[in-house]
Amino acid sequence: MKKTTKNKKQKNEWQEFKLPKGKQPIFSFFSKILFKPLFGVKTESVIENLPDKAIVVSIHAAKNGPMAIAMSYPKFAAMWGHHGMLGTYKERFLYLRNVLYIQKMHKNKFIATIKALYEAVFSIYIYKGLKVIGTYTDMRLISTVRSSMDVLDAGASVVIFPEDSSEGYFDEIRSAFSGFVILSMRYYKQTGEDVPVIPAYISTKKKRLVVGAPRYVHEMELSGMTKEEIADKIKDDINELYRTYIITDTAPETTIPDAPIRKREYYGEN
Repeated sequence: MKKTTKNKKQKNEWQEFKLPKGKQPIFSFFSKILFKPLFGVKTESVIENLPDKAIVVSIHAAKNGPMAIAMSYPKFAAMWGHHGMLGTYKERFLYLRNVLYIQKMHKNKFIATIKALYEAVFSIYIYKGLKVIGTYTDMRLISTVRSSMDVLDAGASVVIFPEDSSEGYFDEIRSAFSGFVILSMRYYKQTGEDVPVIPAYISTKKKRLVVGAPRYVHEMELSGMTKEEIADKIKDDINELYRTYIITDTAPETTIPDAPIRKREYYGEN
């Protein structure tokens, strides 16, 4: 009996994600009157017709990047976020204070505590409104991947922030985790669809979201690249958007008509 109880507890240690069928009324209301005017940015893309179904990979851009993308990206999307922000009030408080404000944003403990105390109250509603899928750094990551595959199955996009921000947020991604590559590989294996992976750069300072040319993970895998090499290459794509368009205040030209899903037949596979 004790063993069964323990197993049930272990299964419930990750937050189940269910893609909303529509907009949440309260979050939608505040989005219109507050969030969009405050965090909305201009979306610029080299792709003329952005796909409904894609894996969008972006720099986090400190604290407000995910909100800015949610308010500005023109397609319905869920996004990855730390599981601690979907937990209890105490879990949210500890993540906000110790990880976000002290570790990543380098605030002193007093300021971090004050900010975390009140933000932990309402942050859960914002995270749910942003359609956040909880992420993990252990074996529970598989639950994140499964939930993300459900989102793709529904014809929607998944936004992922792959940068290692353990030392803080920077203008360029220094190293990238390969979770989004694993998602793409598993989805191709299960469905035979090589979903476009679209690099993006969000700049909250310049109020711009620049969307770059798509990559196809299975194509890169066939070329002999490892998942780490693929993640590093797409990291470079994101940084190049910053260097080419954000630093220079240059608008990207629309040069690609669309970013279609490639199926097994495209690669001569059955």
